[in-house]
Amino acid sequence: MSWFKILADTYDNVSEIVGIPDEKGNILLPLNHTTKSNSDVGIIIDCDGRFRGADPSKLTILIPCTEDSESRSGKANFPHPLHDQIEYLSTNEKKREMYLLQLSRWSDLHPKVEAVRRYILKNTLIEDLQGCNIKIYDKMFVRFSVEMPGDLIPDLWEDKTVSEAWQRYVKQEQSGEKALCYVTGQLLPVTEKHPKNINPMSANAKLISCNDETNFTYRGRFNKSKPANAISIEASGKAHAMLKFLIATQAYRCESQAIAAWAIDSGAAQPGIFEDSLGIYANAIKTERDMLIEAQSELDLDYAKKLNSAIRGYGNSENLKNDNGHVAVIAVDAATTGRMAVTFYKEFQENEYIERIINWHETCRWYFRGKGKTYISAPGADKIITAVHGEPKGEGYSKIKKQSRERILSFILNREKFSRAWLNTAVNRVSNPFSYDKTDGGWDFYKWETAVNITCAIAKKYYSDTGEEFKLDLERKRSDRDYLYGRMLAIADKIESHARYLQDKKSDIEKRPTNAVRYMSAFATKPFRTWEVIYRQLNPYIQRLNGAEWYQRELDEIMSLFTEGQYENNKPLNGKYLMGYSLQRRALKNQEKNGEEAENVE
Repeated sequence: MSWFKILADTYDNVSEIVGIPDEKGNILLPLNHTTKSNSDVGIIIDCDGRFRGADPSKLTILIPCTEDSESRSGKANFPHPLHDQIEYLSTNEKKREMYLLQLSRWSDLHPKVEAVRRYILKNTLIEDLQGCNIKIYDKMFVRFSVEMPGDLIPDLWEDKTVSEAWQRYVKQEQSGEKALCYVTGQLLPVTEKHPKNINPMSANAKLISCNDETNFTYRGRFNKSKPANAISIEASGKAHAMLKFLIATQAYRCESQAIAAWAIDSGAAQPGIFEDSLGIYANAIKTERDMLIEAQSELDLDYAKKLNSAIRGYGNSENLKNDNGHVAVIAVDAATTGRMAVTFYKEFQENEYIERIINWHETCRWYFRGKGKTYISAPGADKIITAVHGEPKGEGYSKIKKQSRERILSFILNREKFSRAWLNTAVNRVSNPFSYDKTDGGWDFYKWETAVNITCAIAKKYYSDTGEEFKLDLERKRSDRDYLYGRMLAIADKIESHARYLQDKKSDIEKRPTNAVRYMSAFATKPFRTWEVIYRQLNPYIQRLNGAEWYQRELDEIMSLFTEGQYENNKPLNGKYLMGYSLQRRALKNQEKNGEEAENVE
């Protein structure tokens, strides 16, 4: 249960933000409080409990709660201490009596609460709402505002003194029997009822359920269920509130799955586990000018240096000096509508966490295009999942996505070797270019090109994990068979597209793929045999380029690098061929920009 204590400790470490909404309205809940989404109507009264008006707008508010009211469901009659449904305030006499009894027990701790008690005693809520032409219905949730002379915070859900008064009352009521809390190690009042609504996508799912033998319970001597590991009310409230806040403010979410990384001493978000390099860089530097990193060959080392600095600083240069901080990473998911489980948890020293993020971004990266520029980046997790498993389709895809995200967690944080099966699947998928189609029909060249780049990035990662490093520049002396075949395919592609351009004066590979692209699937499966077919079909384009002498010299140079018997080897190609293909295409484009290619062809 170390994750539970760490969450509670983080709550203590960030206590100064408790109860204060952030810019998006998210609140780290005070103890014994919860949130109510879309409360239906506000009742405005004065300090003597006289009705002043009603506000029909729907607001999400912070409300005091008890252990019972927070987890109430069905026919359970447990009133909230202050704001509540109309049946507890007026329409159901039994529930109204219970509400008033609880309210009277703490109303003397705050004059605004006493004003609410006086108003409810009058039992005029229904006619007051009707007088304001507000439609009344079952389960309508009512909030309160109290206007007092000289007071600037009439809304009770925003008044911290009301919240503090409720917490004082709860502390007084909890001064009875205590037990050893297995989270804090102290003698404290313990609870068997733990909050739900931690993740809005699985609102009824609980992390801990003390009537369940699999969740910290045992059967006592008299067959009475008791917690095997008692948890104090305070520790439970803090840990659940902290986790709820982390999920709301910084978690990666996929339906009921949520994954968050945070600094234990400050609660601060960490460089994203699943972001691409640009996302991390932009969040760290936060300037438009630095959002894209130019990725010319000579700037590869500069990219690594900039990204390293950005990740280490991540928006705060003081982080660079912090060697003692700790980072926690947690993944939770709801297995059923009522059960939530921790599916991944790990703690790191902050520098160790940063080093693993940096290692991922330095070993799993490739060239990408965006906003008219080329940049180097590690692909984001969702892009990797799409490259491996295809576009999202059907309800079962979310399950694949959740499982894949946890696998990527292990690749990054546990330094597990990248999956060979994943790489092979991505290579097979991208070797079939025409499976990437537009919504309105036709081949989507840019979607396919992006998939090629993602697959090259994970291929680079896979081979790095096995001890074989590939540069981001074309390695003209590398004699690997697969790499060389990829280079040859890129040159065949360029010969045809260049000849077409000279004829039509327009680049149309996106609409009219070359034969190299058309035969790519067969080429990846049987390169030697398929290359002969591709090369024969290049003849008219070679003639159009006056023999394409420059390209021919390039092909001859590549052919000379094959070791004996490897050119004739017809076994399927691996991910290295895509890297060779991609880098050769890039080198040809750079030469074209510099005018070298045109001069040589002429």
